[in-house]
Amino acid sequence: MVRARYSAPVPLTFPSHAALPLPLKLWRPRWFDGVALTVGSTAPDFAYALDGSGLLVHPFAHRPLGALLFCLPLTLLCCLLIRWSAPGVASHLPARPSWLALRDYGALGTRPTFMITAASALLGALSHQAWDEATRAAPLFDTLSSVLGVPAFIAIVVHIGRRRLIRTWHGDAPARATRPALFWSVTAAVLATGTLVALQLPGAFLWHTTVPRLLAVAGLALIAGAATIRNRTPAKAATA
Repeated sequence: MVRARYSAPVPLTFPSHAALPLPLKLWRPRWFDGVALTVGSTAPDFAYALDGSGLLVHPFAHRPLGALLFCLPLTLLCCLLIRWSAPGVASHLPARPSWLALRDYGALGTRPTFMITAASALLGALSHQAWDEATRAAPLFDTLSSVLGVPAFIAIVVHIGRRRLIRTWHGDAPARATRPALFWSVTAAVLATGTLVALQLPGAFLWHTTVPRLLAVAGLALIAGAATIRNRTPAKAATA
């Protein structure tokens, strides 16, 4: 079913959609890829980032075949980039609050088998499509589920951090040299530039188009920061 022109996605692209499939990782951590579940659950709405109005790619991305031909390859690519950059990004995240254990996320550089990642990516995308269909005819439920999805996602992240589950699932994060000034200056520059560009693209006045674009910009900014410091000597060592 194609939505009316300029209708907003339901529920929120992120983090609400991720709150639905992510508990699968808590239930059976060896069966599922948490990164693929999260990215896959947002992938259908990234069609908005491509066509602005959501009238071209978007309907296809929200159909079962679109989950296979659009969402799956997009999610696999994003998973590769996330895992490549995770150690560098996580090493620059704050150590506090300690109960979030943000630096543990550097261990996401480890890769599950391809089949686990692919299956999780498809499950994430299909959960997005199913949730959209379930809420399409019930505006009140749509709003309520979107609102409740945010604290649900936060609760999952807090649970993972408090119990140090990333470390339990993937081991310790690899040691990485840190250059905070360089990392954050590059990240901020890419984020600012990308945001300015996103706000000038077709459909920028539509929040459900701009939000996925800004999510993509934020991800690319962190990847750029990680790439910049990946093979550099730590600042203290360089001045020794």
